[in-house]
Amino acid sequence: MTAENPTEDPELTPTVRTRARNIGIPEERLLAHIERGTLVLDGEPVTDLDTPAPPGTRIQVAGQ
Repeated sequence: MTAENPTEDPELTPTVRTRARNIGIPEERLLAHIERGTLVLDGEPVTDLDTPAPPGTRIQVAGQ
């Protein structure tokens, strides 16, 4: 693991929460999507906003 590649360092890897916050999506909205099971990361349901979401992964609301 090197500090030069943030995707290899869990401390530097962005989470679903941080990526969503960076584009202005409120946490309350994300939590509502999690409760409905519609927030997905690369096709898998997200159950925790602190799930690692490195660059290259895709966060979506199912059905949109």
